[in-house]
This record gives sequence, structure tokens and C-alpha cells, in this order.
Amino acid sequence: MKINNDYLKEQLKHVYWLNGGPCAGKTTMTNMLIEHHGFQTLEDDVLKYRPFTTSNTHPAMQMPNPNLNYQEWFNRPTDIHSKWLSDLVEEMMPFFIIDLLKMKTDQPIVIDLGIMPECILPFIPKERMLCLHTLDTEIEKLYFFREDHKMILDCINNNTVNPKETIAHSNKAMIKFSNDITKACETYGIQTIKRTPNMSKEKQFSLVCNYFGLESVISKTI
Repeated sequence: MKINNDYLKEQLKHVYWLNGGPCAGKTTMTNMLIEHHGFQTLEDDVLKYRPFTTSNTHPAMQMPNPNLNYQEWFNRPTDIHSKWLSDLVEEMMPFFIIDLLKMKTDQPIVIDLGIMPECILPFIPKERMLCLHTLDTEIEKLYFFREDHKMILDCINNNTVNPKETIAHSNKAMIKFSNDITKACETYGIQTIKRTPNMSKEKQFSLVCNYFGLESVISKTI
């Protein structure tokens, strides 16, 4: 089944998309839009959709799983790991769109999800999309040590020969994924905001609000 993009564009005209790679402030900006502007959001939950997939139809969504050799999984070539990240989101998107269509339409929705922009530009115009990205060093410093990634870090620590080397290697895939999305967004003329270590969340929020035509209700504190 393929949903008409013009229909999706009409039904999702209240949806704003924070695109980009990890550690760029997407989740923080989403939470601030919810708090200060009454936005809704929809979290990407691969495990919710996995029971409706198979290894033949959705191979990326079947991974990782308990039967994997995690030493090999986390130390795969960077290109292969980065492609899996992209494939995972693309395979999930039809399920995600169905859930989006079920949400209330009288409140704006903000989505915090990194994806190659060509996958969503047919129904999310670039005027309602922002690409947030950050320095490679910030990804290396933060990604595997975030509270919401504790399960991944525990898996690496418990199932790989040299966790420190594995984290350093896996970070290369996260960086490539981030840089690939950012470059693609720039190619399509999508506005980007680069989060640097000295940029406050209030400043970043002001830039996000300004782009989307929203009042930055905390701008006076910047």
C-alpha cells in the first residue's frame, strides 16, 4: 500500500520536523516546543513495529537482536553500520506515518527523527523542517553516554572484547550518519543549525522558533 503524498501533505500540514544527527539538540528542542508552545510529539519506537515485520521485508528493523555476535555487530565497517541506521528509519517510516495520522490535528506536532530528507520532503516541506547538527567531537563525547543510551553502553561493556575501542569505532558510524544527513539537507536547501559546545539551549531554541515563525517565549533570558 502506498499513500498519496499530496494527501499526506494536507493531513500533516501541522507537523514540524527536526532532522539531523545525534547529540545536536533535537530532543531538547522538542521538549522545549512541547513546554512553551503546546506541541505534541511522537516517539520512534522500533520495538512497537517490529512484530509486524520479517527479516525478508524489513531486515534492518530485525536488528539488533539477542542472537547477534555483538563484538562483530558494533565493530562492523563504518559504511555498513551507517547504512543500517538509514535503512532502519526508512523501513520504520510507513508505520510511523500511520501513527502520525492518528494524532490530534488541532495541536502542532514536532518530530525529532534523523532521516535522509528525500524520504520525507514529498509530504513535509522544507519550510517546516530544520536540520540540527553538531561537531564530530560532541558526538564522540556524548552519544554512548546519554542516559537514554545506557542499554546500548551496557551491551557494549558486557559483550565486546575492548569496549573503549568499540565505542570509538561505533562513533565513526554515528558521525557519518550525522554528516550524510546534514550534507543532504544542505543540498536540498533545508535550513541547518549547528550546535556548538558554547551555544546555550535558550539560544538554539530562539533560532528554532525564529525559523518556524514562533515567538521565543524565553528569548529575554538569552
